[in-house]
Amino acid sequence: MNFVFTITTGRSGTAFLTALLAANLPDTEAHHEMLGWDQFGLNTPDVSHLTLFNSQGNVEKVQDFWRQKLARIAQFRGKYYVETSHLLVKAGLIENVRPLAGAGRIHLIHLERDALATIKSLRSRSDFLNLGNMWMWYLDPDYPRNLCSSKALVKLGVNGICLWYICEMRMRAAYYQKILAGNPSIAIHRIAIEELATRAGAGRLLAALGAAKTEADIVLPQPQNVGDDFSWGPGEEELLRKVIATAQFDAEAMAQAALDKGMGFEPAWSGPTPRGTS
Repeated sequence: MNFVFTITTGRSGTAFLTALLAANLPDTEAHHEMLGWDQFGLNTPDVSHLTLFNSQGNVEKVQDFWRQKLARIAQFRGKYYVETSHLLVKAGLIENVRPLAGAGRIHLIHLERDALATIKSLRSRSDFLNLGNMWMWYLDPDYPRNLCSSKALVKLGVNGICLWYICEMRMRAAYYQKILAGNPSIAIHRIAIEELATRAGAGRLLAALGAAKTEADIVLPQPQNVGDDFSWGPGEEELLRKVIATAQFDAEAMAQAALDKGMGFEPAWSGPTPRGTS
């Protein structure tokens, strides 16, 4: 069996990814985001799981959430279980995913999108305008367990906070890549939505997931969640483009620096885990 999750910002193509995998992977159960008044705290982390994990760590309440959720997923008997919600990894998925290692292979898709396009999409939804929104769906720049400093970027207002969030998620992805290297139970696949939306890019990911297809046989879904209704203010887009172009952001180097300082979210089982164990 294969269990597929994401490391991503959201507004990055997760709905498209879900549709793509549902249409092309055999024997698959695919979910985008399990939302609804009866899903929070059961299948979707609630605000307390997100805030506790990012402020205090993998505390008992966070572990309890994952224990019951992953127990249900482990009972899946198809070939691919897919859940692409960007909330999961920010609430301790990787730190608690070990029970699935004995049941199959875990795939983490590091899904990226052009930074400016991501920020525009976030702005069109009025995201990052208040703490409640950041605590519920994203990350707070002041969380003590962040890997990337937000001090310089928050001075740019909401655009800077959005850019910091993108940097933080890319840095977390690089961090997890380093600490999980050599673990036979987990694979991390990095791809941009701009590439994934092509037959060649989709084919590369499907092959990495063990479901290779010829490009002619790949079913490409229609774009999902398009039509962001947002207009930049005078000079706003140009300034942001300059900031992105000149930013000295090396996720790999920064993740290594965080490791060297003892920062981060390292799972207790980050080394190789033999198949059949939990």
